[in-house]
Amino acid sequence: MNPSRFRRAALLVLMSATGTTLSSTPVQAVDQPEALLRSIAKADGSAGSDDAASRAIKELEVIPSDQIAVVLNGFDEASERGRNWLRGLAADVADNGDFPKQELSSFFADRAGDKDARYVAYQLLVQHDPASKAELLANAESDPSLPVRFLKIQMLLDDAARLKDDQPDKAKSELQRVVKHGRSAKQLEQAVDRLKELGVDVDLADALGLITDWLVIGPFDNTDSQQFETAYTPEQRYLESGSPIQTLPGEANASEKGKAGQAVQWQQIGSDDKLGMVDLNAPMANAKDAVAYAFCRFTVSNDADFSNANVLPAEARLGCINANQVWVNGKPVISNNVYHSGTRIDQYVSPCELQAGENTVLIKVLQNAQTESWAQDYEFQFRLTRRDGSPIEVTVVEPSTIGRD
Repeated sequence: MNPSRFRRAALLVLMSATGTTLSSTPVQAVDQPEALLRSIAKADGSAGSDDAASRAIKELEVIPSDQIAVVLNGFDEASERGRNWLRGLAADVADNGDFPKQELSSFFADRAGDKDARYVAYQLLVQHDPASKAELLANAESDPSLPVRFLKIQMLLDDAARLKDDQPDKAKSELQRVVKHGRSAKQLEQAVDRLKELGVDVDLADALGLITDWLVIGPFDNTDSQQFETAYTPEQRYLESGSPIQTLPGEANASEKGKAGQAVQWQQIGSDDKLGMVDLNAPMANAKDAVAYAFCRFTVSNDADFSNANVLPAEARLGCINANQVWVNGKPVISNNVYHSGTRIDQYVSPCELQAGENTVLIKVLQNAQTESWAQDYEFQFRLTRRDGSPIEVTVVEPSTIGRD
């Protein structure tokens, strides 16, 4: 199937799912396309919005191919559902006349454009001319569109694999570019493993920005997995004062009352796992039906991140096989009452804000009573990134000074 027919077939699949059909109306200009695009952008799955989007699609699918940038500009502020409609529409409009190579190339070259729309432009260009891939991705390791960046990083990994025997220094250089610019944890792990084979050691957890030093306390009670919403004393104290740690005169680390009334104290733990996984089984004495808290106070290492403001838009990224809750600077950002359904790095991602000066993270991790071998893990991994996925380097202030005011 040629690219044009493939795009049209893909659009037919999309339209069949939403009850619309392709128009046979001749190619023509459309009045006020921006208003129609807004109707598509607002699609939210409701009958009314889908009906409006369907009508807009029928009117817009006849515009000439040299106006494809009008469609791609419609991605701005579009919902996820609206973006799916627009992907199909862009593919159809690209067939309405001569292939719009210049228009698509210009749109793709503008890195200020919508990331998803630029990726659509890239896909259409490569479908039309597969040989253009190398040129389009020439400097894409720093591209803000993560799908585009992923493809370039994969090219670097493939190049390094090809060069490792005959040109090991060149292979090292390509892999170091991956470590510097990669955003996919799997790609970074591949690069670090291959660099090690070439005699270069890289700390993967550090490269990913994973926080590996924590204060933990517990276990607290989670009988029958019913305490997800229970705020134990450290949580209450954190939300009230910004620190979950109680300090008393002459006592740097006061005890708390934990599960079954036992005294529990804050402990300092670290992780030497290459992906920064923090094991809670040892400090919690393999407790079941348990709640543990992990706390960290830190500063952002690079002051340049705050060059224009005292607030840094960021993302909290958690991997955890247990039920969990996360607060950043006292604000809830992640909450998942799910046990043993699998885990991976960046399993849960949520926007947050960091501030100049000190910041805090409190993580609540809950274990249930399952006895199966696959349900014994009690662990988490956590990192902070910028909104583009690049890791934020932090300097841990606490736990190095447990019990500080």
